[in-house]
Amino acid sequence: MYEANIFRFRPIALAAAFAVSAWGAICHAEETVPETDGEIWNRGVDLYRAGNHTNALAVLKPLILSKTHGVRASELVGAIEFAEGLKRGGEGVEKPLASLESAASDFQLALRSNPSDPRMNRNLTRAMDRLPELREQAHVEKVMKALGQQDPGALLGTGVKDSRALLKEFPAAFTNEARRTVAMCDSMAKRAEKLCDTWFAVKAGVAQSVTNEQQAMTINAQVEEARTATEAAAVALSDINPEAQDHLKKAETSFTRFWKLAIMPPEACAESMLSQTNELLKVENAYGRDWQQEALEFTKAFRAKFPMWAQAYEQQAQADTNKPPFTKEAQAEISALATEVEKLQLELVKDKAEDAKVERKGGGKAAERAAKQFESLKKLARIQELLPKDKNGGGGQNQNQQNQQNQNQDQNKDKNKDENKDQNQQQNQDQQQDQQQDQDDKKEQEEKQSAAEEQEKKNDEQVEDVLRRAQERSDQHEADKKARMKKAPLPANERDW
Repeated sequence: MYEANIFRFRPIALAAAFAVSAWGAICHAEETVPETDGEIWNRGVDLYRAGNHTNALAVLKPLILSKTHGVRASELVGAIEFAEGLKRGGEGVEKPLASLESAASDFQLALRSNPSDPRMNRNLTRAMDRLPELREQAHVEKVMKALGQQDPGALLGTGVKDSRALLKEFPAAFTNEARRTVAMCDSMAKRAEKLCDTWFAVKAGVAQSVTNEQQAMTINAQVEEARTATEAAAVALSDINPEAQDHLKKAETSFTRFWKLAIMPPEACAESMLSQTNELLKVENAYGRDWQQEALEFTKAFRAKFPMWAQAYEQQAQADTNKPPFTKEAQAEISALATEVEKLQLELVKDKAEDAKVERKGGGKAAERAAKQFESLKKLARIQELLPKDKNGGGGQNQNQQNQQNQNQDQNKDKNKDENKDQNQQQNQDQQQDQQQDQDDKKEQEEKQSAAEEQEKKNDEQVEDVLRRAQERSDQHEADKKARMKKAPLPANERDW
C-alpha cells in the first residue's frame, strides 16, 4: 500500500517539477530577450514627447548606430540638442555651444543618407549658422576670464611693446632657410592672435568707464577697427604673406593711439624723451610716423594726466610710507617745465613743416632747431628727475639713469656754449655734416642694395619653397572648407557589416 501510494503520487510530483522548470525557463527568456530597434525608438520618442530630454538622449544616441533607425535617430537627437543649445542660462555659452556643435554633427550624419533632402539641409544650415557667433562668444568669455581684471592701460602698453617687436622680427624671418621661416611666422602669428585678444579686454574697460552712449559707440567702433587690423596681421603672418608688415604697422599705430589715451605721466615722459631723441638723431621710424609729432603728443598726454595723477599719488603716499613724498614745489616745477616743453615742441613741429616746404639744408635754422631739441630733452630729463621714484623699485637703475641724464645735461651745456661762441663755425660744420651724411647715406644705400641682390639670389629657392608651402596651406584650407559637408564620417548604419 505504501509503495502503491508512492507510485500513485510520483506522476503528480513530476508534473509539478516540469511546470516549475518551464516557468523558470520562460521568465529567464523574458529577462534576456533584448529590445528591438523599433522598441528602443518608440521608448525614446515617448520620453521626448514627455519632455524628458535627458533620458531621451540617453536612449536614442546609441540608436544612431542602427541600420534601420539610425537616420531617424540622428535627426531626432539633433533636434533635441539644437533645442537645448538655444536655451541660454547663467552657465555661460560653453554648454549651448557644445549642444549646437553636437546637433550639427548629428544633422550632418542624417543628411549623408539623402544629401538632396530639403528638410535635412535646412536643419544642418540652422545649426551651423549659429556656431560662429557662439564660438566667438566662448572665446571672448575665455579671454575675459584671463584679462578682464587687468588694467587696460597696462594691456595697451604691452600691446605696443609686442607689436613693435613683431615689426622688427618679421623682415628677418625671410633671411632664414624655409623651414625656419615657416616656424618663425607661425610663432609670430600666435603672438599676434594674443594681441587680438587684448582688444576684447580694452573694449570691456571702455564700456565700463564711458557713460556717454554716443561716445562709447564711437570708441567701440575704433576698437573693432583696431582689432580687425591686428587680426589681419595674424592671418598674414600665418600665411607667410609679406603684406603682414603693413598690417603690423596699422596694429602698432592703433595700440599706440589708444595707449596715449590711457598712458600714465611717467611713461608719457619717457616716451616723449625717446621720440625727441630719435628726432634729434634722425632715426628712421619703422612705424610710419613723425618722431617730432610723437614727442609732442606724448608731452600733451603728460600735461593732461599729470594733475590728477599727482593728486592720487599724494593720497597713496599718505597711506603707504614706502612711497617717497611728492612736494607741492616739485609738482609746480614739473607743471612749468611741461608747459615749456610743449611750447618748444610745437615750435619744432612748425619749423619742420616750414623747412620741408623750402627744402632748406644746414644754416642757422638747423642750428636753432637742434638747440630747441636739446633744450626740450634737458627739460624732460629734469621732469623725470623730479618725478617720485619707488624706494623698492631698483635704486641702482634710477641712479644710473640719473647719471646718464646728468651726463646728457653737461653735453647739452657744452653744445650750447659752442654754438653761442661761433655761430658761423657751427653753420659750416652743419653743412659739412649734411654733405658727409648725404655721402654716407648714398654709400649705405648702395651697400644695402648690393647685399639685397646677393641675398635675393641666394634665397630664391628658399622663397619659392616658402611661397609654395603657403599656397598649399591656403589650398588645403579651402579644400577642407568645401569638403566639410561631403566628407562627413560614414555613419555606422551605412557601414558594410
